[in-house]
Amino acid sequence: MNKDHILELMARKLSGEATQEELRELQEHLSADAAAGERSKVLDQFWSRQEDGAHPSVDENLKKVLGGLNLTPTSASIVPIKRRRGWMWAAAMVLVLCCVGALVFVSRRDRSDALASLVEKHNAKGTKSIIQLSDGSKIWLNADSKLKYPEVFKGDTREVYLNGEAFFDVAKSKGHPFIIHLASGTIQVLGTSFNVRAYDNEPVVETSVATGRIAFIPKYRMGHKKEDTVYLAPDHKASFTFDADEVRTSATSSREDKAWTEGKLIFRGMTMEQIAVELERNFGKKVVFVDNGPKTFVFTGSFENNTLDEIMYYLTITKNFSYKITNTELLIAASASQLTN
Repeated sequence: MNKDHILELMARKLSGEATQEELRELQEHLSADAAAGERSKVLDQFWSRQEDGAHPSVDENLKKVLGGLNLTPTSASIVPIKRRRGWMWAAAMVLVLCCVGALVFVSRRDRSDALASLVEKHNAKGTKSIIQLSDGSKIWLNADSKLKYPEVFKGDTREVYLNGEAFFDVAKSKGHPFIIHLASGTIQVLGTSFNVRAYDNEPVVETSVATGRIAFIPKYRMGHKKEDTVYLAPDHKASFTFDADEVRTSATSSREDKAWTEGKLIFRGMTMEQIAVELERNFGKKVVFVDNGPKTFVFTGSFENNTLDEIMYYLTITKNFSYKITNTELLIAASASQLTN
């Protein structure tokens, strides 16, 4: 589609003079071009403000839009234009704001470049590691987990990105908060130790405090809920359920929550199906249930530096089921006869 024609369609849409056929044609183009779609949203936002009762000038509105996008306009970005009616006035605004749009995308590209420059540590299933950050903070990263962090912290904040489980022992640095970005929210601290379990493929995020205090800010998915902050003290945890957009706090044992850093596995009223997830992560073998019967068995127990075979042996003493370990899999069945093939 010709660029000038696109600008004309955008202008006619803003002024309310576009036909249904023109609107359909424009929408097809915006759906196919993500960049154009983003610029169109900025134009819609600016035009709606321009149509309010105060009728502020174009340059004033532009500064407001740029301010909302956390951008600093240059003198060349603001072009005073006398107010006019109809689509010709909208066309002038389209030309101005399409230029401004370039600043928006440069800013987003800069943020993307910053993320791309981070160091990434990815633990496969069956692998754990300890990471020392440049500020002296120490992180125990669990199996099947990923952490992104800068080689050297710069600026007023210390920010990292987590998918999975990790225990943080954050070094104190006055005026430099430590922020952990999760898919479901953020955690902010100054100097403390705490555990975070935030796997992207699990429906609940949990964080518990060992020492100090933390602030957990959940990212609600439903629009009717406003962002809030949950403050946690030692031996307390917050559990955030995605589907329900619900945060609950409760007392906990921080020693048990971080037990995995010492090679311990603790099961408290967990089903065999839930335990299987932990075993697969810790030992790197795919767990296969030959039948569904054993999935609902409930166990409570604690293991320290045991092998997979030892753990399974003790579990079968408690409940009547069978298992088989191969090079790549852990097979679980109600009877041994189902494992002979």
